[in-house]
Amino acid sequence: MAYKAKKTITTSVVTVLLSSIVLAACGNSSDKPAVSGGGAASTKPVNKDIKVLLSHNNSGFASKGPDDKKTKYYQELSKLSGYNVSYEFLGHDIDFRQQLALRFASGELPDLVRTASVDWEVHQGAVDRGVFLDLGPLIDKYAPNLKKKIPEAAWKSPKVTKNGKIYGIPVLNGAAADRIMFYRQDFLDKVNMSVPKTLDEFLKFAEAVKTTDVNNDGIPNNTWALSLTDGMSWNDVFTGSFGLRPGTWHMRNGKLEPDIIQPQMKEAIAFYKQLYDKGYIEKDFITKKQGDRGTDIAKGTVAAWGAATYQYAAVAAQEFTNQPKGAITMAVPPKGPRGENFLQAETDQVYFVWTIPATTKNPEEVIKFLEWAWSSPEADKFFAYGIKDFNYTEENGQIKFDPKGPNNSQLNEKEFFQLSINVRENGLNNPLALKVLPNSDKILKGYDDAKSVLMKNDAMYMPPLKAMDGRPELNPGFVAGSLFYDWFAKMVVGKEDLDKGFDTFVAEWKKRGGDAAIKEATDWYNSFNKK
Repeated sequence: MAYKAKKTITTSVVTVLLSSIVLAACGNSSDKPAVSGGGAASTKPVNKDIKVLLSHNNSGFASKGPDDKKTKYYQELSKLSGYNVSYEFLGHDIDFRQQLALRFASGELPDLVRTASVDWEVHQGAVDRGVFLDLGPLIDKYAPNLKKKIPEAAWKSPKVTKNGKIYGIPVLNGAAADRIMFYRQDFLDKVNMSVPKTLDEFLKFAEAVKTTDVNNDGIPNNTWALSLTDGMSWNDVFTGSFGLRPGTWHMRNGKLEPDIIQPQMKEAIAFYKQLYDKGYIEKDFITKKQGDRGTDIAKGTVAAWGAATYQYAAVAAQEFTNQPKGAITMAVPPKGPRGENFLQAETDQVYFVWTIPATTKNPEEVIKFLEWAWSSPEADKFFAYGIKDFNYTEENGQIKFDPKGPNNSQLNEKEFFQLSINVRENGLNNPLALKVLPNSDKILKGYDDAKSVLMKNDAMYMPPLKAMDGRPELNPGFVAGSLFYDWFAKMVVGKEDLDKGFDTFVAEWKKRGGDAAIKEATDWYNSFNKK
């Protein structure tokens, strides 16, 4: 039951060229703010155009929002920074991978390109072929604050460096941990239950949701205890209750092995199968699109789901269809048989990476723009609150901010400037943005709770393994097309026997290159951690 990626590639291009603010040459009497890191006067015009290529990140406003409003944000960013910044949004997840691969194959790359890592398989070998610039000298000369503002842990990541050189600039997660669970508190109230603290308690809640008209629509069997979709990496909230997480590696008996092949993973799959067999999750969950989840939440057909703490304000403020008492509670996952309830593995805090192609004509200006983004108070406010007197007002030094945005946008407009066009971080996690939200105390507590269920990751800095080059089926996470994803789906829906199926999956994964990957990973771990 492998997820089949779309064969038709569509690209949503949102580009704005703001010629009215081009700075013609040094010595111009323009009153635009100076950009830090500038050099001596030049006799020829400075190229201030910066084209950015990135994913729309499944943001409703970035992918579906009106162009005139997007233009307003581009204009403000350009006015504040002094650069003509234009954005081209590709798809999300699988679509982004496919579309980005095509762009690298064609060689049509802009000035700033989003990628997961400088060695990502989507553009395999790009560093060695000289596709990306060595950014170390440029950063040292034009952007000294980047190394001060971005944690050392991020600069050490192999997502950013290779062979001791910097080829990428980290964009940060903004928090050590932000994953949490959301529950419909009004559903809990209706069945007279508290937030489940154990898996057994969650099963009781799931049964109550199934047998009670919790959403008051009078339709039987149309409400699910847990929201699951094809994007399992986001929606998986229960494997951590068994002490492991897909995508994570741990040292066991002298070997660095992925969690997906451990016996506890079979226990986790068995729990998901129980949810499936009892009708607590949708039968077509593995083909249901991640993008449809918001619709289900708004309709009140799901009782719990994996989420990020920064989403709380928007979800808690929304009105649920025919459910005037709708309310949201944040909580950590239920504990499993050994008292574990991990939800997120520790990371280098790198959200994604900016690369500058060698074809870029003005790389020093791109670096200066990023320096401005990290160092300017104007950038701080823009990426947190948007446009003054449009998204927010300021009175006596106090920020008044409407998280719904102008005209109560239903597309979560604030994500656009806090996340989509934010070149430095996932700004939804930024403390400046969080502290002005309604229920900010609950949100900040959510971050503390998320940190409490953070799992150690022995392979946090492990570079891409050569044994897995060109072998996406060996991916140790919940990635469509991987052996684990496919076998997980088949075992949950009953197309493969759980016991035999899991053993077959592990044997196949090892035979097809997994054993070599484990050896390589173990060698790396021992070398990296030697004293």
